[in-house]
Amino acid sequence: MKNYSILICPKCKSELERKDNSLVCKNNHCYDFAKQGYVNLLLVNQKNSKNPGDDETMINARDLFLKGGYFSKLKDEITKQIVGSNLTILDAGCGSGYYSFGLENFGDLYLTDISKIAVKKASVNKNAISFVSSIFELPIKDKMIDYILNIFAPKPQSEFLRILKSGGKIIEVVPGKNHLKELKNVLFKENLRENQEKFAYNNFILEKSQKLTYKTTLKNNNDIMNLSKMTPYWYKGAEKIENTLKNINNMEITFDFIINIWSIKM
Repeated sequence: MKNYSILICPKCKSELERKDNSLVCKNNHCYDFAKQGYVNLLLVNQKNSKNPGDDETMINARDLFLKGGYFSKLKDEITKQIVGSNLTILDAGCGSGYYSFGLENFGDLYLTDISKIAVKKASVNKNAISFVSSIFELPIKDKMIDYILNIFAPKPQSEFLRILKSGGKIIEVVPGKNHLKELKNVLFKENLRENQEKFAYNNFILEKSQKLTYKTTLKNNNDIMNLSKMTPYWYKGAEKIENTLKNINNMEITFDFIINIWSIKM
């Protein structure tokens, strides 16, 4: 049975309880489940636009690309970092939920993103609880989470400190300096800049940091285009990028990831 008891009302911060097809608090604030199984806990005043977060183009491109297995090595490495049972795991900024599939085997799994389109995709995992929210104002009780996944997502340190249990950990993934260097060379040529490798969490202890670097060849234009649409580059000039890549059907790509494990300073 899914455990909704760690969720709180985004309006009054009291505990939410499932009643029929809704989550309801003691003050009768009510949040209905969508037909796909997720619930929207994002308040209007928490939005910075009508449809915040990644849009449908980016979400669909990422979903198709990840289903191609190109990031399966990264997913496997993330899974290896989870130790224990009966855990409470939050994928914060979950996107389509790709990296957290299977983690429900460790305990209770929660998936959240500010993009309703992303959470709709992620909610195909019926063993997880999926909800729309801002990760800067998470509708979660204090000291409830054992592991937070923070994969190419914003880093709200104060919220993560608040919801993590004593001994809880953050699994953070950031791009290494050579990530997608071939794609960037094609798109930007002389204006190419390397990624900056940064350690992000000042209020946490870095327990472990490892690099995962490998190359693969994208052998069709659809995969090349979907990869480009996953990146911030797409929104800096979609038409130019599409014209640059439209006749490229084969490209070797470097994937360069840094996986950091953080724990709370005691």
